[in-house]
Amino acid sequence: MTEDRVQTLEQNLAMRDRQIEAVHRVSAALFSKTDLDSLLHETLRVSLETLEADAGSIYLYDKEKRKLVFRYIYGGAPSLLGVEIDPEEDREGKAATVFRTGLPLLTDTRTDTHNTSIDDRTGYHTSNLLTVPLKNLGGETIGVMQALNKRSGPFGEDDLELMEIIGSLAATSIVNTQLAEEARLAAVARALGDLSHDIKNALTPVESMVDTTVVSFVEPMYKRLDTLLAAWETAHPEMAAALRETIGPLRDWYPEMLSSVNDGCGDIREMVSQIADYIKGAQATHIEVSDLKAVLEERLRRLNVVARNRRVTIHLEGLESVPPFPFDRRLLGRAVFNLVNNALGAISEAVQRRTLTLRPSGFNVWVRARAVPEGTFPEGGYCLIAVQDDGPGIPERVKSLLFTPQVISTTPGGTGIGTRFVKSVADAHGGLVGVESQMGEGARFWIKLPLVGT
Repeated sequence: MTEDRVQTLEQNLAMRDRQIEAVHRVSAALFSKTDLDSLLHETLRVSLETLEADAGSIYLYDKEKRKLVFRYIYGGAPSLLGVEIDPEEDREGKAATVFRTGLPLLTDTRTDTHNTSIDDRTGYHTSNLLTVPLKNLGGETIGVMQALNKRSGPFGEDDLELMEIIGSLAATSIVNTQLAEEARLAAVARALGDLSHDIKNALTPVESMVDTTVVSFVEPMYKRLDTLLAAWETAHPEMAAALRETIGPLRDWYPEMLSSVNDGCGDIREMVSQIADYIKGAQATHIEVSDLKAVLEERLRRLNVVARNRRVTIHLEGLESVPPFPFDRRLLGRAVFNLVNNALGAISEAVQRRTLTLRPSGFNVWVRARAVPEGTFPEGGYCLIAVQDDGPGIPERVKSLLFTPQVISTTPGGTGIGTRFVKSVADAHGGLVGVESQMGEGARFWIKLPLVGT
């Protein structure tokens, strides 16, 4: 046997050992995880370490949107999380190409064509990359995995073969995890159905008690007070003035309180109905031409009491300049309500923790809107709604995950579901969402919606 032949066999044996080791490492990592996000994290981490790659990403295909979605990124730009790619329209991108063809690609950007739009967006320079399809047992492509920039030189065919093995393991685990999550969500949906029924039953006596209190006690009390004041105006003017000064603030506040209670009960019933629609699989999006100013003023009115108690002023600016346009009044109202309520909670929590100093003038939340009718969405033809505060700001580790499935909350008892809901509302309108924040300088969330219905 020649020396060259021996060397080739040794190289092949080393490669097989590397593949077997990779299978063991990936299998151990994958089967130790039970939720999809942890699974994606471990898949990329172990895969990139095995391939000696600098960065990588996993895209999963969203059948409803018909888009490839950045679901996890390791070593690259976290700002890409949640970014969507249309695999039919993107004819140059490697991820889109691999998804369409189901065939892996080995790319060297020095000699092969390469779509630089992602690099331009993130500032990351890709010199070489591996792209493999993720397929289920039926051969259907469910996503794409990429590895970027091998540290010891360009990727080779051996690396591509190894990544295909890893991709096959990962795809099987992803499908199994998705099935397990669907089963878990089905159980949650059944529980929510029972809970929504109990919530409706619990609301009935509350609403009945409010109505009874108003009709039987509060309104008669004010009538008697008015009669008493009229009698005292001449005989006891000082007492009349004192009584008027005492009950005046209560009389001014009472209608707002009553309205807030009724609106809150209405909101709860509405959300319970949405839970029922979700469980039945119904689509509850109703887009129609509406007045943004009227919708947001109505929605945010009930937060004024909360804001005052927390020394926060809510400012509405520019709403009147936005012409009526197509949107779902209920969904968009709830989305902005969530953002404002989140800002109030963040400010209050920071003051309680003493990470934010209480100011004599208090704090502020601005809800601003403007329309750009000229042009085509997203560069033009849009309405931009922004919710900005002068609170504590958002930590970078939290900000980078907002609007993604990995979102976390820094508020005790918080779940991060509110920002995911805001993202879903923007998606339902064919819009965009984003956030800007620096610690100690507050935060600015924005929703950009097309002025022409999608």
